[in-house]
Amino acid sequence: MKPTNSPPGWLLPFLFITIAVSSIVLVEPSPYDLLMMVLIFLTLKKLIPFSLAFPAPMLLLVAFILCNLFSLFFAKDPVHGLNYSVITFYLVVTWVCIGSVSYLYSEKAIETIFNGYVIAAIAAALIGIGSFFNLFPFSDVFMWSGRIKSLFKDPNVFGPFLIPAALFLLLKIESGAGRRKALMFFGFIVLVLAVSLSFSRAAWGHLVIALFVYFHFFRGNLNKRIGVLILLLVSFIPILFFVTASSDLMELFQERFGYQEYDNTRFDKQRESLEAAITYPWGVGSGQSEMLFNHSTHSLYVRILTENGVIGIISFLAFVGLSISQCFKQISCLQGMKQGLFVVILASIIGLLFNSFFIDTLHWRHFWLLLALPWCMTDKPDHGRKEREGTI
Repeated sequence: MKPTNSPPGWLLPFLFITIAVSSIVLVEPSPYDLLMMVLIFLTLKKLIPFSLAFPAPMLLLVAFILCNLFSLFFAKDPVHGLNYSVITFYLVVTWVCIGSVSYLYSEKAIETIFNGYVIAAIAAALIGIGSFFNLFPFSDVFMWSGRIKSLFKDPNVFGPFLIPAALFLLLKIESGAGRRKALMFFGFIVLVLAVSLSFSRAAWGHLVIALFVYFHFFRGNLNKRIGVLILLLVSFIPILFFVTASSDLMELFQERFGYQEYDNTRFDKQRESLEAAITYPWGVGSGQSEMLFNHSTHSLYVRILTENGVIGIISFLAFVGLSISQCFKQISCLQGMKQGLFVVILASIIGLLFNSFFIDTLHWRHFWLLLALPWCMTDKPDHGRKEREGTI
């Protein structure tokens, strides 16, 4: 079932602003959360058509939320567990909200979201790089033990956040021309440099895998692609020279590439978590890992299995699998820039799934944002370039 009435003209600009402030997460609730709650409230009637159009992912998410709630019966601290589950539920609702807007506006919504996302990512990257080189007052606020965290609380979240924006700019570089292309190229370099200076090993792997997926599935013009790759290599030569010339930077890179002492603790706690999952197949309760094991699981999959049980992890993985399948469906029936948008989404999600082996990404806002985009309706008639007025 497709919506028949025209969407309101204010919705995309409001969505753009919401996404453009999504990198400001040093405070809770973040500006993104406040604007998103307003957006959810104002689009309540629009959530129903989307939910009816895609019942399978909705049912899987309902099952996942029910597993979150049921596991609270076994929680050591049910109050904390309930608070944790409320955050999860809020993020699921943001998925429905973003999916509903994408359902209304098709690819126009995706471009709006990524344009706002690029603003958020570039701003965070520039603040981070400037702080790394101590160019700003209070630069220490945006650093964490020599690593960039910028407007985030953790470098391991900051680095991965930038990667979808970098992929989108890469798509624009391959399909653009002139000064605009040069600007996109500069933005891409800034984002990749910031990811590097986050010194997050998971983010580095995330970036490599996402780029591989992008280049494999997006069949751009071969001559343009070769030219872009040559420009990228030439641009990174002075950066590599600077890094190798700085003994402090080289030491930090070598340290991060090496095996860390806390890796042993991480793997031990994951083993304990898996043993608990066998003992408690219904889960130990949402948000209980830190209390039971005195340490985070550092894995999305281990956390969900341990806290929400076997049915919880199955429902969540099935939902993610459906979203990836939807991406492939869109890629197979589209061409050009439209196809490229879904390749960027696919590469971003697969990169995040890799990252999730090493970090708990369940409460990452941009994870749920990206998971909503594959459900965009590409076969709807275009609403046109002119703004049309509608009612919510």
